[in-house]
Amino acid sequence: MNFTMIRNWVGQTGDEEFYEACDRQGIMVWQDFWLANPADGPDPADEQMFMRNADDNILRIRQHPCIALYCGRNEGFPPATLNDQLKKSVALLHPGMLYIPSSADGGVGGHGPYSALTQKEYFSKPMVKLHTERGMPNVMTYEGLSRTLREEHRWPQNNIWGQHDFTMQGAQKGSDFNKLVEKALGPSADAKEFTEKAQWINYNGYRAMFESNHLTRSGLLIWMSHPAFPSMTWQTYDYYFEPTAAYFACKKACEPLHLQWNAATDSIQLVNLYVVNNTMMIATAEILDMYGKRVWKKTMKVVPAVDSTMNLFSLPQKNMTTDVCFLRLTLTDKHGKKVSENMYVMGKEENNYQALTRLPQATIQQTVQRVGDTSMSVTVRNTSKVPALMIRLNLKGSDGEQILPVHYSDNYFHLMPGEVRKVNVSWKKEDTRGKEVSMDVNIFPYPVQ
Repeated sequence: MNFTMIRNWVGQTGDEEFYEACDRQGIMVWQDFWLANPADGPDPADEQMFMRNADDNILRIRQHPCIALYCGRNEGFPPATLNDQLKKSVALLHPGMLYIPSSADGGVGGHGPYSALTQKEYFSKPMVKLHTERGMPNVMTYEGLSRTLREEHRWPQNNIWGQHDFTMQGAQKGSDFNKLVEKALGPSADAKEFTEKAQWINYNGYRAMFESNHLTRSGLLIWMSHPAFPSMTWQTYDYYFEPTAAYFACKKACEPLHLQWNAATDSIQLVNLYVVNNTMMIATAEILDMYGKRVWKKTMKVVPAVDSTMNLFSLPQKNMTTDVCFLRLTLTDKHGKKVSENMYVMGKEENNYQALTRLPQATIQQTVQRVGDTSMSVTVRNTSKVPALMIRLNLKGSDGEQILPVHYSDNYFHLMPGEVRKVNVSWKKEDTRGKEVSMDVNIFPYPVQ
């Protein structure tokens, strides 16, 4: 996902394998001590015992280069006496390493929000400090939902959904997520239809969450990355390791060189997260009508400034000739090699894409090339005269069941008429259950299973 830091929330993960993996992958670790926020957890009854454990843990993990900082308490401050001891222990046992008392106050920010917002709202409310907790509902695929809930509990939404974190009120405000889904693509008749439509909101929300953070480039950690329980809120891949559309949205938004649409200012921005100078690039923005026909195009040469978010140009007013259009942003180097591509769906009525559901069904052609026993490249071509929307690759075994986990280089993408996309896919042999593998490639709305 192009993430560079993971937070070890309240120090809950202590496995040596976790730290070794972060060392290998170059992932920084925000290391919490074991203090939940004051509303959720009491202060330690025995501070001396707490400090013996804290010192022991610092000595155990300090050799790992992935450690980025130590934090005293989640969403609050440790008792003053304990805070002083933790600060001294970090300075003595891990010299030069940063210690901060609170995960959400002082020099950093947090405390959510945790509900789904529109793309414009994310850009209107950017974070100004490194922010350690922000998130939104992230509804599983229908396969994930079926692994989690019995058939009689899948629809309509009910208290069992609430037990899996999709509550109508509370921090996650599932009712707001439902409103976004219904406005975007209309009401759902069953759980399968809802989970498929939900992927659009998963993608839009998580992409905007991270793209809006580029306005300050202050850093953002989501609550939460890894689900410890089958959930329909927050994470980007589910408890069974299936990535939802949110996973690929994060990967897109966090790429080091990135073109984005600022939904609040209706402008195009170039994000450069590198700390080295780059050569001249060519930024292109195209507006396509709902049938994929280009109605506007602008190209600009630009040299990305170091560690910056640059305003390039604004979109034209009254640029929509159909109820829905597509905005495609492409960044290439001076030799024409594509560096980044980013596509948005835009409604004449904000966040309303229902006209797309009335398009004729698109057709696609797929070509699969196996590369050894555990990888393949899949070439997908839109052979129809209408856009192929939210194309989803889904690796399965000969028994019809999904293979998990699987790494897809891209997924949940749109192809205009005649366009082609190549996706690399890899998996582990032990996860195939001894079955032959095959690739399903479907377009929205997905076929009945």
